[in-house]
Amino acid sequence: MKLRNCCKPLLFAIGSMVVVATAHPSTAQTPQQPEIQRTGTPQPISIATLQKVWETSSTPIMVPPSSLSRSMSSFDDIPPPISHGPFDGQLHSYRARAYGIPDSPEPIDAQVIEQNPYSVVSLENWWDPLLAGPLGIAPQTMQVDVGGLAQTAIASSPYIRGILTQPHIRQNDLVIADANFDTLAFVEGKFADTSDPIGSLLTTGNAFGRYRDQTFSSSMGLRKKGHAGTQFELIQRGGFQDNNSTFLVPNPQGTTRLEVNVTQPLMKDRGRAVNDIRVLLARIDVQIATSEVRSSLESHLVDVSAAYWNLYQSRAQWLQRSRLLANASELSEILRARGEVDAFKRQILRADAAVASRRADLVRSETEIRNAQAQLRLLTGDPQLLQTNRWELLPSERPLVEAVTLSTRQATITALDNRTDIAESIRKVQATSAGVGVAKNQVLPRLDLILSTYVAGLDTNSNTFGAFENQFSTGRPSFAAGLLFERPVGNRAAEARLNRNRWELTRSIFEFQQAAETAFTEVEVAVRETHTAFNEMIAKKQAIDAANREVDYLKQRWQWLPDPNESAVLLIEDLLDAQERLTDEEESFVRAQVAYALSWVQLRRSMGVLLRFDGAGINGVPDEAIQDGMIAEELLCDPVDSSELESGEIVSDEVISQ
Repeated sequence: MKLRNCCKPLLFAIGSMVVVATAHPSTAQTPQQPEIQRTGTPQPISIATLQKVWETSSTPIMVPPSSLSRSMSSFDDIPPPISHGPFDGQLHSYRARAYGIPDSPEPIDAQVIEQNPYSVVSLENWWDPLLAGPLGIAPQTMQVDVGGLAQTAIASSPYIRGILTQPHIRQNDLVIADANFDTLAFVEGKFADTSDPIGSLLTTGNAFGRYRDQTFSSSMGLRKKGHAGTQFELIQRGGFQDNNSTFLVPNPQGTTRLEVNVTQPLMKDRGRAVNDIRVLLARIDVQIATSEVRSSLESHLVDVSAAYWNLYQSRAQWLQRSRLLANASELSEILRARGEVDAFKRQILRADAAVASRRADLVRSETEIRNAQAQLRLLTGDPQLLQTNRWELLPSERPLVEAVTLSTRQATITALDNRTDIAESIRKVQATSAGVGVAKNQVLPRLDLILSTYVAGLDTNSNTFGAFENQFSTGRPSFAAGLLFERPVGNRAAEARLNRNRWELTRSIFEFQQAAETAFTEVEVAVRETHTAFNEMIAKKQAIDAANREVDYLKQRWQWLPDPNESAVLLIEDLLDAQERLTDEEESFVRAQVAYALSWVQLRRSMGVLLRFDGAGINGVPDEAIQDGMIAEELLCDPVDSSELESGEIVSDEVISQ
């Protein structure tokens, strides 16, 4: 629970639940979709009605706050767009392009809506009520749903718990970068006892004996580097000296000195933009890490959703194969009972072969169920599921069977505002742009202004404390000022770094363009796949109905054949083949159902609204330090013009401000 509260994730449409916004009363009313009952007598869906819904409705897709929600939802349920700061303007041209996308929904395929006597399709099937019940493959059962499994994976999966540590690691890097501007306190002390031979009269004033000297020196103070590049130093020095020289007056003596030193860069390393670059890059790394974590979480949750629907599909196939086996067994028993009357030995052998083959298929279906359950246990990491690995998991959530209208235009705009790869590429443009700005500053020569002042004190009898008092009461402060100029001959390294950073900026802009184009393409494909999956589901249901009619016809023909002759053997072959085809169509329908359910997940992932990740705050860095100590992007560099992003051309002198 603590981990869940820390990352504060909010799932969006992990399952197949999709809702459509209700039309405003003042606008044209969208035709209401026929309601499909989950239990009881299935309500047929008219193909003509579905076609009318697709063609007339232009309501944009809405994202529910929970995968379990089946109620109508407002547009407020879509998470707020990712903030790109001053670089948000780079998306303006792409948003304008997205607004030009045709918003009319694609109709159901003409072959699907072909008019025929069986144009009314019911999407309910005989295995639907049986899927929620136990199949008898384990003594105990547990109900699961895709939304609950996703929440469990976030709370319990070791993989997710591991990747959620990445933002915290990056946040500490940000604290480390900002700590470069912390004040440094230091204390230093040294005592020296010297005994040297005298080699000059200037050492002690005479040539007898040895030079003996006892000196104690100490210093303490503060050093600090400012965000503008200023280096400030405050030092209090103190000590005493006692020797046998006649030149030391007074002897012994105590000395102190209070110094203030300031160094201010005037060209190279000048300004907040240059000195705060590490803080800015660390902050961008935190944002990129959050985007990467969100992308990894989305991928994992898509895997959880796919594993859930794989379990649903495996259970449905087990029921279908069980019915197929039961039909073959029933046919074999009837033939054996009629063996002494009108059944041929070849008919009985053919039915027995079908029973054996279908029983083998059923064994494989049961194995697939157990494999799907094992995959869910791995992906969720739920201790309860791990302890109940021999239980039977019952999927309680069924795929969506309603046709829902989509707005390609709105989905694309939402993707531009919420996709993590676009946000990450913009952050990289921001980071490389900042690097170009700093590299341009490093090309300049070093010109530093150096200022210093100090007061000094002196007292007798090694009285350091007396000297400390005298430094403020005797004499006046001393001052010094100067300039330091430095420039490498040729300056090749700085010029090479600038050129390298400009190429990196060019590369990052092309990567941003690729990310934006990928968003357009993936949303277009996802919307089309969602339409196609529903069309395919309708077509597969029509194929099931047609196969059912063929099986019923062949079964009645075999049962009511007046005279047993050789054609009865062919009828058995045709009946068994028709049953196989019917089961194949039923399996294809379930695959289409699962594809339709997963298409919603993929659509929301392509829109960037599958998951909203509210990262934890930046621990250890005060708000005022973040605001004052970090670089405002506009202080460091001008955002790249949208036309330059679109064309890939960069005029670096205009792109980056000094």
